[in-house]
Amino acid sequence: MTDENLYEDLSAKINISGSKYIPRIWRMIVNEDEARLLLAMPGTAAELAERTGREPEKVKAMVRELFHKGVVFEKGKGEETQYRPPRHPLQFHDGTILWPEAPRKFLDLWQTYMDEEYPEFIKMMDAGEIRSFMRVIPVNRGIESKSQVLPSEDALKMIDQADKLAVTKCTCRLTAHRCQKPLEACLQINRAAEYAIKRGTGRELTKDQAREIIRIAEEAGLVHMTENRGGIGQVICNCCDDCCMMLVLMKKIGAKCTATPSRYRVRIAAGDCTGCGACLERCPMEILAIPKGKEVVESNLDKCIGCGLCTTVCSTRALVLEEIRPADFIPEA
Repeated sequence: MTDENLYEDLSAKINISGSKYIPRIWRMIVNEDEARLLLAMPGTAAELAERTGREPEKVKAMVRELFHKGVVFEKGKGEETQYRPPRHPLQFHDGTILWPEAPRKFLDLWQTYMDEEYPEFIKMMDAGEIRSFMRVIPVNRGIESKSQVLPSEDALKMIDQADKLAVTKCTCRLTAHRCQKPLEACLQINRAAEYAIKRGTGRELTKDQAREIIRIAEEAGLVHMTENRGGIGQVICNCCDDCCMMLVLMKKIGAKCTATPSRYRVRIAAGDCTGCGACLERCPMEILAIPKGKEVVESNLDKCIGCGLCTTVCSTRALVLEEIRPADFIPEA
């Protein structure tokens, strides 16, 4: 196998073939010996040693370094720990971007991929009707009282039910750096928190500290997102519409597989609207407007993602979130 094929094969292993940039990203983060070990995975240290002709202790040392770089994940405990590479592009993206020693040129190369090739990858995924990776969590303060808010739709309840919490830097803002929104903003829950703490890419939090991050995120106009499945997920992302490719592609190309809206949609009580315009800049989808000569906010409601950020700055409560989708809109875990 030629050197170039190693990195092409690693790219294919995460379901990306024909990319101009992904093999280059692999080459920047792993050497040829490490690439061969990754291609031999999954397996235990003993299995990998046998497959690659290396001493088990050498394999363990290599695995520790690859874990630190974000390209190896563990399953199980003790001597029977199994090691595997990233399963898909998002796991590869989030893991490697948080590599503590990542040089700026590495992060810039990731952003070039996200700008130039990722949109086409998402269009292909959309064509295959793939279920959305993530979903929007509404800001609970703006929801009509008659609605039944599920625990998995309330960021604060998710925090309350967590056994362990950590925070990491936002991978999107780390690479794109197109805004000044909070960087340390991605909440990791339970197993994801344990992983981030063990790897050294996350800071352990108390529940009060996690709640404060949610408060700061809402104040900064960030959209809460979690995995698109029922129950308490492993992450609460706090996303901006400048750097976050999920929001950017939802807005620009109507991408469906990146993230799905919440079960809610904004409702506008025209008679209560003073036309102050405070909500306009809060909408990440840019669907709110005050037509010339009018005082009533109008909206393209079909594009509303139900985040509720607009409701947090409406002093007259002319904007509220109403439930428009049933509870089974959220897929089962």
